[in-house]
Amino acid sequence: MQTPVNSELNSIVNESLKSDLYESKMRDTKRKEEYVLSRPLQAFYDLPIAKKTQIISALMFVAFGGMVAVESRALVSNLRSQLHNQNLSQLTVTELNYNTELKNIGLTFASLAENPTIIKATLNDVKGQVSNGTEKQEVQIILDNEVEIRNLEYATLVGKDLRIIATGKTDEDKQSQQNIPGQIFNPSNLVSQALQTKQQIQTTELRIDTVKKQKPKNTLISYTITPIKAPGTQIVIGVLVSGNIINKNMAIFQKTVEAFPGIGYAGIYAHNPINKQFSVATSYAKTELRQAFTNLPLTNQSILQEAVTAKGNRITNRISVGDHTYTVAAKAIPNLKGEPIAILLYGDPEFALNEILKEGLELQVTLSVVVLSLLVLIASTIANSITKPIKNLFDVTKEFTQGNYHVRAKVNSKDEIGQLAGNFNAMAQTIEANINQIEAKIEMFRFLSELPVLNNFDNSSIDQWLNQVLAKTRQLINSDRLFLYRVQTDSNGQISQESIKTKSISRLEGSNFNHNWIPEEILSNNDHKNVWIINNISENSLSSEYKKWLERGKVRASLGIPIFYKGTLFGVLFAHQCLNQYEWNETKINFLKQIVNSLEIILERVYLLQKNTLETKLFASLKAISVNMAREFKADNLFNLVVKESREALLTDRVIIYRFDQNWKGTIIAESVDELYPNALGKMIADPCFAEKYVEKYRQGRVQATNNIYNAGLTNCHLQQLAPLKVKANLVVPIVVLGELLGLLIAHHCECPREWQQPEINFLTQVGLQVGITLEKANLFDEYFQSEEQQKLAKEQLQKRALDLLIEVEPISRGDLTIRAKVTQDEIGTIADSYNSTVENLNRIVTNVKQASDELTITTKTNENSITTLTTEAMRQVQEIGLASDHLTVMQDSINSVANNAETTLTAFSEASKTLEAGDLAINQTVDSMMAIGQTVAETAQKVQNLGESSQKIAKVVNLISRFAAQTHLLALKASIEAARAGEEGRGFAVIADEVRSLAASSAEATAEIETLVNSIQLQTKEVSQTMKTGTEQVVIGTKLVEQTRHNLNKITVTSSQIEQLVNSIVQATIEQSATSESMYQVMGDVTSIAQNTSDTASQLSDSMQKILSLAQQLQGSVDKFKVHKS
Repeated sequence: MQTPVNSELNSIVNESLKSDLYESKMRDTKRKEEYVLSRPLQAFYDLPIAKKTQIISALMFVAFGGMVAVESRALVSNLRSQLHNQNLSQLTVTELNYNTELKNIGLTFASLAENPTIIKATLNDVKGQVSNGTEKQEVQIILDNEVEIRNLEYATLVGKDLRIIATGKTDEDKQSQQNIPGQIFNPSNLVSQALQTKQQIQTTELRIDTVKKQKPKNTLISYTITPIKAPGTQIVIGVLVSGNIINKNMAIFQKTVEAFPGIGYAGIYAHNPINKQFSVATSYAKTELRQAFTNLPLTNQSILQEAVTAKGNRITNRISVGDHTYTVAAKAIPNLKGEPIAILLYGDPEFALNEILKEGLELQVTLSVVVLSLLVLIASTIANSITKPIKNLFDVTKEFTQGNYHVRAKVNSKDEIGQLAGNFNAMAQTIEANINQIEAKIEMFRFLSELPVLNNFDNSSIDQWLNQVLAKTRQLINSDRLFLYRVQTDSNGQISQESIKTKSISRLEGSNFNHNWIPEEILSNNDHKNVWIINNISENSLSSEYKKWLERGKVRASLGIPIFYKGTLFGVLFAHQCLNQYEWNETKINFLKQIVNSLEIILERVYLLQKNTLETKLFASLKAISVNMAREFKADNLFNLVVKESREALLTDRVIIYRFDQNWKGTIIAESVDELYPNALGKMIADPCFAEKYVEKYRQGRVQATNNIYNAGLTNCHLQQLAPLKVKANLVVPIVVLGELLGLLIAHHCECPREWQQPEINFLTQVGLQVGITLEKANLFDEYFQSEEQQKLAKEQLQKRALDLLIEVEPISRGDLTIRAKVTQDEIGTIADSYNSTVENLNRIVTNVKQASDELTITTKTNENSITTLTTEAMRQVQEIGLASDHLTVMQDSINSVANNAETTLTAFSEASKTLEAGDLAINQTVDSMMAIGQTVAETAQKVQNLGESSQKIAKVVNLISRFAAQTHLLALKASIEAARAGEEGRGFAVIADEVRSLAASSAEATAEIETLVNSIQLQTKEVSQTMKTGTEQVVIGTKLVEQTRHNLNKITVTSSQIEQLVNSIVQATIEQSATSESMYQVMGDVTSIAQNTSDTASQLSDSMQKILSLAQQLQGSVDKFKVHKS
């Protein structure tokens, strides 16, 4: 993107090229015209001067008049050609002055468009917000100042909606209702075009309507439309519009006329493209009598039409202005659409030329008389005196027109040729001065546009860049000394860079300078409006000290421009003239201002880079400090580490940690200090106001950065505390641990006041936070170590208690259930209590099992006796029944014998009665025995059933013991796992856990063995119960049969008793008795079989009881292994 400087430079170069091309064309045209007009004399013109002199001498008498006319015409043509060329140059100067004014306005408003106040007001308008009174006033002041400084008609700030935000006017226009805020303002649609193109527009436009009632109808206005862009973007948010009414701007043309010999005509005409009419906008003319005329119109406006037709090319012509004839140069100025809207003019009067011609003719007449008298004697002298100066002047003029503006004509006489040469030299001097000034401006603009780029921002590169810029700047403004003064303290500073013109000028670089010598109003503003100009130190009211300082440096004139950085004074750029008095012109002042602007931009870039570098460095230091702090758990080592590395990172003179006691009195407990300054370690400082005013603030994170303690409003008491430590600036951050203020981390700078940068403040704040966090971690680690030590002691005690517990409960593993572990208040006590409960339950279970076993043994033994008796009785019953069977056999034999021999029957009757009585008795005894056996079997079955129920209880108890053993085993397993986690320290506890687990395994094996025995007892008991049930049923059947037998025997007894009475019926009775005997024999066979079965069952029951007794004895043997409490 083109800068305003580049644009102006290109414009000047292009205009210069166009001017040279046009002048070349004009010269060619003039030469052709002169050639055509003077063709008859061309041959004479081509002859050498000596030949011309000879011809003149020969033809003097006959062609004196023609010669005078020819010479006069040649002189007039030559002078007129020079006058034309001069007018073209003067027109170029006039145009340059006109464009320079416009360009300066463009540069000013381009800079103004970047003004933060203007941008803020425009952004508020875009957002629909209303600026406060102060902001409006600031904008108004800025615009009013530009109107006043640039002599503008108005300077207006316009929003995107084309409505006026603020406007600056001249004092006479401020009461006008035009251009007031809120009105739509879009002159010639220029504002809309600037909003669309986003580029600055500069143009001259014609206002046909009336600007004010007293102003002309056709008004020329030069507009500068400057877009305002949002910061950091290319978005246009508004425009600045400046309007300069050319109709009343006389200064440009007066300046142009005064810059030349002091007479002439300069002006600008308005051209109405609609009606093709011309009207004078403004003009300035000065006659030979030094009378000034303004707004003097041309009587002949043909040159204006020619300029319009020439379309931007410069033309010349001779016209009448007032009562005089002028040679005038003109050029059309287009508007934004390319229409010729104004005509720029510059003209020189021809009365000087006419005067020269008149004097020349008079001189020629006079000389002709002399020549006629002394033609032969002085012809050569006269010819030389006339032709040589003319030829020299012609050669000089020709060389001058070819671009050698340093050439001057030799003035050897005071005649017309000498005066013409003198006038030419004066004109050439003026043109050369203007051209030199233009070239100087171009060189300045080129230097600003090609200002060396600073790539490296280290101190050596910056110094080298500054030296380079100062040297070139001093050369461009042609000063004897140019130096940069940098502020170091509130009142003093040092000259850091300097450029001098010659070695004869003393150097000031490195010397001190008190900037209190500079007037306050110069340093009170940072917009470069205030410039300290001293054109003559002897005539300026300076302080005596500063005047002496200037005199030592041989300074005759001085110029100073302040350099501001971030709103504060950074330094001053000074230019000195030492060899002569000097008037500082506006061009050099503006150029130095632009240099200062560039310096401030470089300073801003340096600040940003240094800030980034500082942030990077401090971040790395913070990271290193944090890593090192993480390795420290002791507070003293941590504090020493923090102060040492913080001081190295901040490059300051002292860093301390100030710790508070319970009364908020502090002691410096850690310090890192430069060896040049006193130590503060161990120093106690009491601030009575601290607890009341600052504790809560620092607890909430207050950070205090003091750049200069003597300008910070500290109390005398506080200053006296800091004075022994030689503190000039300090930075204080809190150290907060668990929400409580532990102390302060303080950095001292002792060498000089120090402006603490934000990265430095952030760094020390983060260090303070890290110290608090690290102390919290250290406290946690201390608690952890204490807890670990306590756990270690607890583990040792636990191992000792576990070992004691093992020793106490070791007899239990041998079956002694009377042992109880000692119950304490620790974990082993809980295990001991649980173990005691388990042993108590086991003791109770074993006791119950033992009782059940004893009862089972007793019952078994009792049943065994009953079964033995049963068996014996059953055997005896069998014997008795066998005996009865034998008796029945005998009885049957007897009955048979009775049948055979009645007599024998009667004899045996008494024996049979006895036998029947004995059988009845045996049967009764058998029945009683059978009943006893049945009752015994029933009781035995009931006892066996009770034994089965006891066995089931024993099985439940065994299951309970098994669960206790499993829980104990699980507890021991968990204890082993915890001991394994504890490592070496839990090895003793692991041994105890293994012993407990082994004891639990032994208990589980014993309970398993008991459970097996109980299951076997239950099985045998069920078999015995079933056998007894069968035996009982058989006994019942046998009893019934015996009962039936007894009944039959009773019948036999009754029959036998009847036999005695019925002897006579013996045969019949015997037959019946024989049949009955047969039947009884069969029944006795059945009884014998039943008795035999009963005997077998009793034997089996006896065997089962023997097995039950054996199992009971085994169970009792197993239970007897346990030693239990006796209830």
